[in-house]
Amino acid sequence: MPRSFRGEESSGYPQPGSIHEYKPRSMLEEYRGLAIVFGILLLALAAYFVKSIYAARPAPAPAPTQSVYIDVVPAKADPPVVR
Repeated sequence: MPRSFRGEESSGYPQPGSIHEYKPRSMLEEYRGLAIVFGILLLALAAYFVKSIYAARPAPAPAPTQSVYIDVVPAKADPPVVR
């Protein structure tokens, strides 16, 4: 029942401080758990990438250059066919 019907005086407005101001949660507060999980996964992936670079095998040494020039020998002519 409203206050006016119970004989109480009502000013029409709520008492100051009786209604708390609504403040929505920030995105980080809302998804804090997911942010922590993805942060850990990102750090682990970065560490794995850096480790794989440092642990990689060195590049193979280039092939030595030839010090001797090899001339191609021309093919011999085919012998004549006897019939």
